[in-house]
Amino acid sequence: MKIQINHIGKMEGHADFVGEILRGDVKSAKFITTEGARLIEGILVGRHYSEAPIITARICGICPVVHKLSSIKAIENAFEITPTAQAEELRKIMNYAQLIHSHALHLFFLSLPDFFGIENDLKFIKKYPKETECAIRTRQWALKIIEVIGGRAVHPIACEVGGFKTLPEKVELENLTSQYEKTLKDALCLVNLVINIKYPKFKRKTTFVSLENKKEYAYYGGDIKITNPDLSIDNIKAKNYTKNVKEIEEPYRASKSATLDGEPFMVGAIARMNNNHDQLNPLANGLLRGLGWKFPQLNSFENISSQAIEIVHAMEEVNKLMKKLLKNYNPEEESVAQKYGVIASANPLGKEVTGIDAIEAPRGTLYHHYSIDKNGYITDCSIITPTVCYLRNIEADVAEYIPNLNKLSDKQRSIKIRALIRAYDPCIACATH
Repeated sequence: MKIQINHIGKMEGHADFVGEILRGDVKSAKFITTEGARLIEGILVGRHYSEAPIITARICGICPVVHKLSSIKAIENAFEITPTAQAEELRKIMNYAQLIHSHALHLFFLSLPDFFGIENDLKFIKKYPKETECAIRTRQWALKIIEVIGGRAVHPIACEVGGFKTLPEKVELENLTSQYEKTLKDALCLVNLVINIKYPKFKRKTTFVSLENKKEYAYYGGDIKITNPDLSIDNIKAKNYTKNVKEIEEPYRASKSATLDGEPFMVGAIARMNNNHDQLNPLANGLLRGLGWKFPQLNSFENISSQAIEIVHAMEEVNKLMKKLLKNYNPEEESVAQKYGVIASANPLGKEVTGIDAIEAPRGTLYHHYSIDKNGYITDCSIITPTVCYLRNIEADVAEYIPNLNKLSDKQRSIKIRALIRAYDPCIACATH
């Protein structure tokens, strides 16, 4: 028997699914990305390093912030540049704001209708008008944060290697902070809907990979934490990720996929929740405890609940960072790019360098890797996105899930498979960068 799903809608980009079953056994489960190749890595080779953050931000319109920040951080690592504490706080706030608006979009408008038997989003909006408004207002607040700090909500322009070209006025940040309590109520309205859904009972032993930071719930940086009792892999430094994480080209999809020591693995909200749940902020931690999970949480559908909890954690973190930032905020602070000679010099170190960064995007760990010659031009570039990381895990999950759907009609089976894939929140544009 062949299961073919042409165009899995309600996710970023284009993809199909084809599964083959022989005598009740699943022989193959292929998640086929049909987005056209975009060749961003090749475009960057031969260009000046200063262009990398601008170009890579165009990989995605939903999460341009994290691509830009990861590119900037990788270049700073190459040039041994340390930005100011104020610049890092502003970057963290932007990155968390991106998580909030991305998760809210995925949860309410892309994934939740699957669990209410509603295929038409307009009907879902009509059934839940209050929650719709809450989701929209939550996203608007987050997008406004990015606009104020980054210069615009999509493809921000203010941040650069070394810091920021220009900084927002203090009153703009204060206005955003004043809206926190009201927006938190909106977010909780959405989150309560999400976490009270009974998702399909499904478990598959999975390797969870995310960043880890001893000081905080890792999102902006850290080392790579790997959780699977059956694998003898130690946690690794982000700069050494290529020893374990490998990209693979496959003939049936335009994007690459990735493996961890040859095996599929999971990244994203559920991976971060499994690895770092004890570092959640208080309100988010309370929501998690209310779910009564026993870790590791092995149900990939619960990536949806994990995203909901992360929205609340991110809002608490933004509020905390804003308050800290505003105590000694200096809108006249200059980018340390001038201190290191980045603006005046093609390459401040005057020798060939390599820069690597790992950062958490809404969908999981994102890697940027550049080699830069003595004149400041990129000689090699590698970007591994979260969706590339978990493509094989999607296939492994679906292959194990299909036997549970034998008694369903073809249409119902297709709906269930789509729901599992959409629970991952895949971004096919990022995958085919």
